[in-house]
Amino acid sequence: LLRTRPTLLSTTLLLLHRSSRSARVRAFTAMAQNDKSDNKQAQKQQQHKFCVIGHGLIGTAACKYLAAKGEDVVLVGPSEGKAHGACYDEGRIYRILDPIESWSKLAQRSIDQYESIQNTSGVEGLFIESGLLVFGIDEKFMQRTRATAQKLGTPLEELSSEELAKKFAWLSVPASTKAGLWQQQQAGTISPRKLIEAQLRLAKHHGATYVDEVVSAVEKASDGDHFVVTLENSDTVLADNVLVATGVHSSVLPVLPEKIVVNLTGSQALFIELTAEEAKLMEGMPTIMYEGPSAEECFYMLPPIQYPDGSWLMKIGPSTKFSPNLKTLQDVNAWFERGHVDPEFRDVAVETLKLLFPQLSLDNIRPLLCVTDNTPTLNCYIDMLAPGWGLASGGNGWAAKSSDEIGRLAADMMALPTKWTTDPDFPQKWFKAITESSLSVSESGAEVADLKTPLVKVESCAQLSNEQVAQAVTALSGIVGHTAKPIPPHEWCSKLSAELEKQWGATPSVLCLEEFDPKSTAWAATHPYVMLLTTARFCDDGPERLFLVLPR
Repeated sequence: LLRTRPTLLSTTLLLLHRSSRSARVRAFTAMAQNDKSDNKQAQKQQQHKFCVIGHGLIGTAACKYLAAKGEDVVLVGPSEGKAHGACYDEGRIYRILDPIESWSKLAQRSIDQYESIQNTSGVEGLFIESGLLVFGIDEKFMQRTRATAQKLGTPLEELSSEELAKKFAWLSVPASTKAGLWQQQQAGTISPRKLIEAQLRLAKHHGATYVDEVVSAVEKASDGDHFVVTLENSDTVLADNVLVATGVHSSVLPVLPEKIVVNLTGSQALFIELTAEEAKLMEGMPTIMYEGPSAEECFYMLPPIQYPDGSWLMKIGPSTKFSPNLKTLQDVNAWFERGHVDPEFRDVAVETLKLLFPQLSLDNIRPLLCVTDNTPTLNCYIDMLAPGWGLASGGNGWAAKSSDEIGRLAADMMALPTKWTTDPDFPQKWFKAITESSLSVSESGAEVADLKTPLVKVESCAQLSNEQVAQAVTALSGIVGHTAKPIPPHEWCSKLSAELEKQWGATPSVLCLEEFDPKSTAWAATHPYVMLLTTARFCDDGPERLFLVLPR
């Protein structure tokens, strides 16, 4: 018994020791887990100086330029496959011959950077300088293209129908063709996928962080000190400043302090799959803008591009006739998921392809659906909507080629003390965002000259109350701001007349004056009137239009 007692005692002490050690291990394990949890929480709550929202062409470019300035910046947005987007493609047209000065300059600056972006990022095949061919009927678009080339000093070769057929053996020139314009340099195709990859790679190289998640909301923190970016997985990102660059989603997600005036339209195109032999036949094809005999027969076309799956695809896209209006996030998602194009568009597009390229079989055709965010100014929005809350959106279908410079301007806006670039080529007023609240005016205590919105102002008026003038300005501003496509003058007049009838109780006469001298007011003495000037750029024949409203 005496001999066994030490053994029992030793065993008891050993068990107590082991128990104590296990308790300590469990305690240390719990502490480590708590530390990990705390570290994870601390990582979630790290507050960045800048948060760029949107993993698209503009967002990645802006992030790159902010990071290159040495700023603490995080980019948040889903990679391809996690959400719908406009950039999931291998081909977009790039050109500098845009009739709108702002887009022409943005394109020129961006195109000048393509080679540098490709070389410094190591992303090959980012762009192909294949040239641009514009041909067909010789009307407004071709005339504006000539004028732009002359203004920019861009070499542009004029080609007759016979010269077109001789120069481009793969092209069957339609009998309706009156002229052709050929730009060999600073035009071709760019890969949106590869450009995003390159910009993100450069942004990370400069120290940027990337969070591959969908953003569900942006709001100012309750203390007003910073912004809270809420992700779809319920995580949050904190930042002193936010730049929203979410493309078409900027107007349908709760990511801005107020609603902007943007008209979303569904766009559609066709992919034509070619055999390797057919692709070889089309070698040397530039990007094309074909002006057919009617608006429905005007198309853009891209040369065959080899996609990641090995297929060779040509792309053809339509005029605005085949672009339905979209209002909500549900509309946008439904359009992306639609899975087919309008039969009428498909038929006209296929007939045009047969007319221009009879050597192609056209056996394998795929739909391509996208969404375009159109602004009433036709300029993109690069603007501060609230302190620390910036916007870079509103591409109007032209932003891919110009995204690098848009990103640079957005980065300057966010980071510079002046909140705008010092570059004199880009006046800040070009890129001011139009908000819904800015489309209405109040007559109370205002002078007639003050009754204006960013889209409409009063040129002259007589014998009308300020209330009536304000109603006319507000009505026309709403029509201009929410018109997504070019419409003829008589439709503008009908819309304005109908809107004012609701408020005035009588139908006013509304005239659209192509040429009018505001000083010529001989008729004003006998009739009340207001003359309104709109600066909306939906008019094909100019950026401004005068409307004369005559109440009955």
